[in-house]
Amino acid sequence: MNARKTKQSQIEKIMYTLFSADLQAEDAEKILHILEYKKLLPLVQTDKGPTLADFLTEFWDWEKSPYVKEKLLHQHGIHQRYVRRCAGAVRGHWIPWFGTELLMSELNRGMIQNFILSFLSHPTVLSAAGRNDVIRSGTVPLKWAFLQGYIDHDVTSGLRYFGGDKPKVTVLDKQTAETVFSHPWHHKKAMIANKLAMLTGLRSGEIQALRGKDIGEDCIYVRHSWNIFDNLKVPKNGEERIVYLPFPQFLSELKRMAGGDDFFVFHNKIPTRPMDPKCWLRELRKELEKLGVDNQIIKTIHFHSWRHYFTVHMKKSGFLEKELLQKITGHKTLSMMEYYADHALDKDAEKIKKASYCLFSSLMNV
Repeated sequence: MNARKTKQSQIEKIMYTLFSADLQAEDAEKILHILEYKKLLPLVQTDKGPTLADFLTEFWDWEKSPYVKEKLLHQHGIHQRYVRRCAGAVRGHWIPWFGTELLMSELNRGMIQNFILSFLSHPTVLSAAGRNDVIRSGTVPLKWAFLQGYIDHDVTSGLRYFGGDKPKVTVLDKQTAETVFSHPWHHKKAMIANKLAMLTGLRSGEIQALRGKDIGEDCIYVRHSWNIFDNLKVPKNGEERIVYLPFPQFLSELKRMAGGDDFFVFHNKIPTRPMDPKCWLRELRKELEKLGVDNQIIKTIHFHSWRHYFTVHMKKSGFLEKELLQKITGHKTLSMMEYYADHALDKDAEKIKKASYCLFSSLMNV
């Protein structure tokens, strides 16, 4: 019998004796003195690491998160709206499922897989994309923890997400689009915001963020986007871009609406704060209803549909090559960013303006 087994046998005998002996208070006190003399008391608790709930909660805390600080330090795009959405998913789904006591060190891939499968047995209003967003609100932090060396295993490796079930995007035909703008709307700013989205493919947040100084003589400088939590922020993908428009009267109207270089083009009573874009979609649907457009189409129309409209119709027109169209819309991949300069070349600007004129001049009555 080796020394280790001999020691284990002795300990087991001592434990059995303590359990079976008729001990008195003074006997227990003597045992405690021995343990203190051997420096075994008070017991030292080993650090088992944070609970999963505490880790995920801090990870999506804008003020405390080392992940957020790391992103901001390296000027990688991360915004408060996204962080808040992930924090909500953690509170609404991860913590109710895993509880508040489970340690990070106890988590394994099988537990996460069961969590993912739970969406199948518990009906939810979330789409496939929505479910995947909830799942990533936990797997992104766990992947980061593994890469930082906080946990020994990548418990997210090999996980499968939900596929299909993408929300349908409705794109209006050209005739309907021209008809809906052929008469004045009750809400003039909503009409101009919708028309601008159709002419440029700008996102709603990018239109909200436009100020007087962003409107050029033949173009729009897309320098910012806007949301209620971050206010002005860099556009999606982190790069400014120029969108050319060959309609000077329309651009002059945008400039006039701003009323000053630092004022927002689309504002209500306060020129230093943009209006809520919800009314843009509401008014669009009202106008489509007046035209007798099918109710199912109206229900699936969103303000973002104009971005699809611009991209689809510009692509079908054949006026612009795919790479240049990507540059206008801001759908940039890493290879595109490396290949193209920050601003369009003069010949590209002329090509873009010509394409826009050919595609939209009939709508602009020019």
